[in-house]
Amino acid sequence: MEPVVRELTDLVVGLLDGIVGPRLPTGPVFAVLCPRLEAPGAVLQCTDWRTGATMIIGSGFDAAQLEQLVGATHRMRAANPLLAAAAAGDLAPMTAQEAAGGWQTWRRSPARGVLDEVCGWDQAVSLPLRGGPAEVCGFAFGRARRDFTADDLELLATVQPVLRALDRHVRLLARLQDPAGEAPDRAREAGLTGRETAVLLCLADGLTAGAAAHRLGCSVRTVTTHAARVYRKLGVHDRLTAVLEAQRRGILPTPAR
Repeated sequence: MEPVVRELTDLVVGLLDGIVGPRLPTGPVFAVLCPRLEAPGAVLQCTDWRTGATMIIGSGFDAAQLEQLVGATHRMRAANPLLAAAAAGDLAPMTAQEAAGGWQTWRRSPARGVLDEVCGWDQAVSLPLRGGPAEVCGFAFGRARRDFTADDLELLATVQPVLRALDRHVRLLARLQDPAGEAPDRAREAGLTGRETAVLLCLADGLTAGAAAHRLGCSVRTVTTHAARVYRKLGVHDRLTAVLEAQRRGILPTPAR
């Protein structure tokens, strides 16, 4: 098996094994991609584009550095060409130089100045998960002196669909969190896997198999298979009864009257 294929397989397995509650596991991403990209540091960053409120999980940073990055993002998010590109809807992996329009523009960017001052790095590359005028979320990797290459961008483009699908999956699972935190336990008591629970949420939203497949990043056949397993485990035979039974058991929230 080629080394890159083995690493990507390890990444996918690590991601699936690393899901604990409705959170995207960052450890496997940092462990596989940072060495491959020769990046000493990386972050998963989610920013409310309207308010600037930012959450950052980092690798290769200390707490003070992460605090500085959070503050800088809040103040000058629009000046960061990678964040601005994602906010405009461009979710292709790209280097900071490319997003800025060239080295001279990136060299003068306040975002590069912050990165250099805080970390001693002057190059960055993005791996967006979602974007738009409301929220920007994704991974970024940094290093000094050498810009990221076309091969680096190809690697990020290869793993991006997996990470985006998993991000959608964990955000769907987050909807199961109730004030008592019991819904995930009740789903497990019913024998539902995380993927089956995500399909159940799609059923509750009234999505077709095709729409659910698009949301979850899988095939229609996979959705149909998981839906059949949901019906069997809940002891029902159709979508509506499955949703009602899941609400009765406390797996899904009951709509307020």
